[in-house]
Amino acid sequence: MNTFAPQETFETYARGRQQLRGIVQFLGDLRGKHVLEYGCGLGHVSTLLVRSGAKVTSFDLSRRSVDVATRRIERNNPGAEAQLAVAAGETIPFADETFDIVFGKAILHHLDVAIGAPDLYRVLKPGGKAVFSEPMGMNPVLNFVRDYVWYPKKTPRGADVPLSYADIEAWGGRFREFHYQEVELLSMVERGFGFNRKFPKLRRADDFLLENVPALRRYCRYVVMFMVK
Repeated sequence: MNTFAPQETFETYARGRQQLRGIVQFLGDLRGKHVLEYGCGLGHVSTLLVRSGAKVTSFDLSRRSVDVATRRIERNNPGAEAQLAVAAGETIPFADETFDIVFGKAILHHLDVAIGAPDLYRVLKPGGKAVFSEPMGMNPVLNFVRDYVWYPKKTPRGADVPLSYADIEAWGGRFREFHYQEVELLSMVERGFGFNRKFPKLRRADDFLLENVPALRRYCRYVVMFMVK
């Protein structure tokens, strides 16, 4: 279980990651905010959210993951308070209008939007913000690679269904403000080299193409979704 450097926070983690583009600016200062992380996994992001001064609540479907996440938070933030629960994302066990912020990465595409979207809306306070980074499923070449091509640290495909535009709208449609940004077109090849390789020229090419040729956006690897209740 890794120990983070003292200067590492959610902000340092999110900046420079294509899949989290714009999230730091959208969420603003996290200090004192009650933040819910959907699908915390082994607690990497939850630990960094605590580091950033947030009051963190997290959940995951896996009891083992929640146990590991609890230990990771305690090890990296001695004395910090965080609440963790074993729960499904469609029916989360929290009261109405509890959270200032909801964050999730690669979690919504595992969930039933018809059940999960109302619950997401329910637990946010009025004026609260939700932001998610999710895989998109409209690029046939990318879908083939996901199904049949090996690459470093590839996770097995399960019941997950990368999002269509209809899914994206279904998750965000009830919010007072909702917009999204597709990311990783040419630069999606970075993923084939692991998680830390960057190709700045491809990222710049993405910026140009996605701004000037909107029809290409559907072929991106990920979408970042921004919501305000």
